[in-house]
Amino acid sequence: MKADRTDLWNSKIPQMHPQWNDVDLTEIFAMPTAYLAIGYSNSILAEFGAQSHERLWERTRQPGGALGNTVKLVQACRDADISLYWTKYEIFRQEFPQSPMDKSQYDFWASGTKKWSEKDKARDCDTVAEIKALMRPEDEIIHYKSLGNVFLGTMLPSYLNMRGIRTVLLSGFHLDWCIEQAARTCRDMGYMPIVIGDACGCGREIDEAETLHRLDRFFAPVISADHAAALIQAAALRKQHR
Repeated sequence: MKADRTDLWNSKIPQMHPQWNDVDLTEIFAMPTAYLAIGYSNSILAEFGAQSHERLWERTRQPGGALGNTVKLVQACRDADISLYWTKYEIFRQEFPQSPMDKSQYDFWASGTKKWSEKDKARDCDTVAEIKALMRPEDEIIHYKSLGNVFLGTMLPSYLNMRGIRTVLLSGFHLDWCIEQAARTCRDMGYMPIVIGDACGCGREIDEAETLHRLDRFFAPVISADHAAALIQAAALRKQHR
């Protein structure tokens, strides 16, 4: 089967930039590590979601797609006792403090849902079923209300610091918004982000390749879920033999 068939997830992971050649990724994964999964909401990943027009709910479920790769990564993290952090984000923000620019944007986002009930809105914000089934009581859920940066105004930095986290695995949606902002912020705050490129997606497929290239060129190595799982296993073995 050809990798470019439309019924397969077309991963855009770039060849790793040579600036990362001297980084021992196994050692990076052997350091205290957390997995930050962003944007796995019904709004994006359910056919009934407010953002379903992007059709990420369809693309991510293709063979080799981002949802399956997320499940694979979660399983690898569970086996290695890596802490998981999930996020919640809502697009219904009419009651939020807002500037005139915010109001125009938030009203536009919700313009197609004027007849939605509060129950409909709560379901839209909720976690998609495939991911909800993987969550455990000990996982942290970060509900953030900034425009797109999960580190701003939340307890996430404190939680990571209390656990002595050095390495942050990132995946989710939207790649060119929340994931990229998280990777940039991780670097500014002294964490080492690793972006799992085939467990992410942009609202527009056309934007994915350039976003992953930009991330890999400037902010974080971009690798596949299979590569990440192998590194997690290798790091666990390395720690056992110390």
